[in-house]
Amino acid sequence: MTPSKKQIFNTLNTTTHRVNENISPSLFSDTNPTETNNTEFWYYSDLYNLFGTPRFDISNAREHTYQSFDFSPTGKREQFDFIHQHRQIIQRKYSITLPHTPFDQITKPGTDIKLTRYACWCIFNQHPSLIFTQTYFMNPEIDFQTLYKISYEFARVYQRKRYKEVEKQLSGILNKIDANIALFKSHLDKVFYLGRTHDELRHAYNLPKQNGVPLADHMGAISLHARRTAIERAIEKFQICPIRTFRAFAYIAQEEIHNARMKMISEYKITPERDIYKKTVSTVASELKQMQKNFIKKYAYQDIRGK
Repeated sequence: MTPSKKQIFNTLNTTTHRVNENISPSLFSDTNPTETNNTEFWYYSDLYNLFGTPRFDISNAREHTYQSFDFSPTGKREQFDFIHQHRQIIQRKYSITLPHTPFDQITKPGTDIKLTRYACWCIFNQHPSLIFTQTYFMNPEIDFQTLYKISYEFARVYQRKRYKEVEKQLSGILNKIDANIALFKSHLDKVFYLGRTHDELRHAYNLPKQNGVPLADHMGAISLHARRTAIERAIEKFQICPIRTFRAFAYIAQEEIHNARMKMISEYKITPERDIYKKTVSTVASELKQMQKNFIKKYAYQDIRGK
């Protein structure tokens, strides 16, 4: 189970270390303090305790971290020395939470790994759904509210991609049952947005009406996720339904969309018609890509080794 964003933020803040944290200040005036290695790092065991399996595997930590280095400055995964700039395999005593009930915590000596900020980002970059954590590592010294706002914008990119995939599945089913796809989706829109049409929503948010950009490209991450999962559940129910007609599917889909709307209101205190943004998903994707480039440029050349 993924921990809450607040728990992730607080835990990562409290488990960070610096290479020089156990080095006493020099008594000699000719020592240059700027030469001290102040690189941040996190222990693999702490990340494992926070996120658990299957995202982390304490028994296979070496291979897991090695395989995560898809993003080096030159794009070459085989850069052995580059990888060792960002991870340091050590032996130490640490505590881990067992992955099965009763989830006891044990302390034992074993292999652990120090991981730089860049290495941590590489690991979490393999999990698009964990964009909050990716954004955390790309933005040091950021407060929780700002981080939440930025990462929520970025979450739209992943959720929009997943929504496109389920839209294709939906169109395929509607074709098979000889349904009017545009009319069917319009009906679901009215259920999801409580009777409001796309044109009405575009007018309310001052969005261009004929720029070729669908309203889904303006939806927030919560409503994209809610609508996607509702359609997925509708498809699953229809596949085992004894009556495979358009009317049967329309009833199932309408019910799931309605439930998704009510769940949004209950859990997030927001309605789908309030979760719309002027900025398109493609614009947000460009901003995310630029942030990644800036982060790589600044942190890819740190070295966890040395003083």
